[in-house]
Amino acid sequence: MLLTSCPQTENIAITIKNNSNEDIVWMLCLERLGDWNETNNINSWLENDMYIIKRGKTYIEFRFSSDALKTNLEMGWIKYCLFNYDSLKTIPWERICAERIIQKEVTFYTLEDFERCNFEITYP
Repeated sequence: MLLTSCPQTENIAITIKNNSNEDIVWMLCLERLGDWNETNNINSWLENDMYIIKRGKTYIEFRFSSDALKTNLEMGWIKYCLFNYDSLKTIPWERICAERIIQKEVTFYTLEDFERCNFEITYP
């Protein structure tokens, strides 16, 4: 009798470090779902502590299995966008989109792009 098993896919942790003295909000964009400025509003991100990284803190996101990461990259880019929390609370989302009021945008096109930065995004 021959037993075979499927190779296990590993979970990939994406680390976002906030080395600034301000709170930031992160947003993940996939090319197939559209860019950050195509989002109708930011309220769901502001209401979820998972998306807010306090000053001097680090967030680790276990979003992708290695297979899912490769599949998403084959469909286009994966982008992480970082916004100033206070700006999102005070400036209308339409203005943020129109004027591209964004702190940092990091786009990954290949798995090697992720590997080059050691699966880590640092702000600033």
